[in-house]
Amino acid sequence: MRPTSIRQLRSEDLPDLHRLYTSCSRCYYYDDLSDTDEPELLAGVNAVLVDQRSERLRGYVSFDGIKRSEVLPVSAPTRVSLRAAAFTSTGSAARIQFRALFEHAQERLTPQSQAYLFCALTGQGWLRASLKESGFEHRDAVRFYERRSRSIDPIRQPASIRPAQPSDLPRLAKVDVAAFEPLWHMGGIELQQLHRDCRIEVAQMDQKTVGYSALRLNSDGSPRGFASAQVVRLAVHPLFRAQGIGRQLLVACLCYAQELGIDRVFLNTQESNVTSQKLYESLNFRRRGRPVPVFVKSVSRGNIRRCTP
Repeated sequence: MRPTSIRQLRSEDLPDLHRLYTSCSRCYYYDDLSDTDEPELLAGVNAVLVDQRSERLRGYVSFDGIKRSEVLPVSAPTRVSLRAAAFTSTGSAARIQFRALFEHAQERLTPQSQAYLFCALTGQGWLRASLKESGFEHRDAVRFYERRSRSIDPIRQPASIRPAQPSDLPRLAKVDVAAFEPLWHMGGIELQQLHRDCRIEVAQMDQKTVGYSALRLNSDGSPRGFASAQVVRLAVHPLFRAQGIGRQLLVACLCYAQELGIDRVFLNTQESNVTSQKLYESLNFRRRGRPVPVFVKSVSRGNIRRCTP
């Protein structure tokens, strides 16, 4: 085995990192990455495996920068999502190297009283094996849905629905933390990004914010404007569930897409969320593709150990 070393990614590594992505078969991206996106990986929690003879990268892992939501309960863990990974090795060597890079990346975590909840969403066999080698467990899966063009009428009750304003975001974060466990929660920073990218609508009852939806329009560059839409968020406070608010919000998204002539709407949900799946299917959403497994590992700062390949 060639001698290697592990260190943090540097800006001068980016051309070699791009080569690694384009030349090896074991690559993972949570989102599609382009040349302009790769510098963003410098800001995350990352580690690279370097061939000491050639100084070329042989492996890489990157996790999102730590952004703990301000509304999470003190006891809740801080989520850290896998953003990207790539390896030239195969089989057991790749699994061992992934574990070494993962444990090296952990050493950069800031000590805190809460645990860190590392998570990864992937259907790739090699990465699933590497995650299990590093102690990750299969927690859930994400199921995908699509709705083709069908006429639909708005629902006027039980809540009043209006477009969100920036001043609504702190309240929406509180709804979100009540509606979702920490693995799926969106905090203030994420909601600000969502507000820039999506049409967010707020559901209110008796002047209380009880839920919200977020719809992203996907442009295809044609004169028509938009090829499809994605319902990226649908949340209802647990105290106001089973009253039809989720259906009302979702139908409002579908009506808006219908007004724009969009005939394909996508969304996804956890495989364990049977209630949401029944709602979607009742509105003519149909399952598409295979569920993608979600792996998690809880790490406390005191349990971090360094491993070398």
